[in-house]
Amino acid sequence: MNSLTIATPFYNEQESLKYYFETIEKISKLLKNKINIKFLFIDDGSTDETKQKLFEYKKKKLNQEIKIHCHDKNYGYGRTLKNSIDLSDTDYLITYDSDCTYDYKIINTLVEKMLSRKYDIINVSYKLSNKKIKLNPIRKILSWGGTFIYKIFFSEIINYDIKVFTCSFRIYDLKKIKDITLSSDDFNCCSELMIKTMIKKLKIIEIPGENIGRKFGY
Repeated sequence: MNSLTIATPFYNEQESLKYYFETIEKISKLLKNKINIKFLFIDDGSTDETKQKLFEYKKKKLNQEIKIHCHDKNYGYGRTLKNSIDLSDTDYLITYDSDCTYDYKIINTLVEKMLSRKYDIINVSYKLSNKKIKLNPIRKILSWGGTFIYKIFFSEIINYDIKVFTCSFRIYDLKKIKDITLSSDDFNCCSELMIKTMIKKLKIIEIPGENIGRKFGY
């Protein structure tokens, strides 16, 4: 059976952890008998009780394979993404945020499509969803403007019909991205990784996914 790491970054998420833990238990049931799952929790220098609660959960859930990696300070999302790739040793990697703003059931679609072995990366796009989320004007400008600028500077991406470069919810064929060097420590790393996989001419598709918003925490 193939193997999958679901990697999640945390920064001061003590309010949302109960909901996150409930969600990953649902994910485990959803994927049972389809793929072997490992969980990778990366605490990005939290100053609240997040790290403590992550270790408490791991201690209670002996039936789940959980690895916890802690940063000595808050570096940013890019550092957690790079460590997710470096620390995973499975066939596939899913990056899924702790706020669970995307329906966990989408993971089943990601896994099934990836197991068809037709793709190297599957990206989740809120822009393809039937339900449009309300973004403030500045975020809309940044999202549109960023994609426009990428297409000017990187001719390779014109061959891909990708709407969202900044979404962190994706599944990767891990061996295809292990050799990519990432420099960004902040959220730009999501776009950097996507662009560099396009330069490598990996097989990438995008599927719709509704962003349902954060329920707990900030």
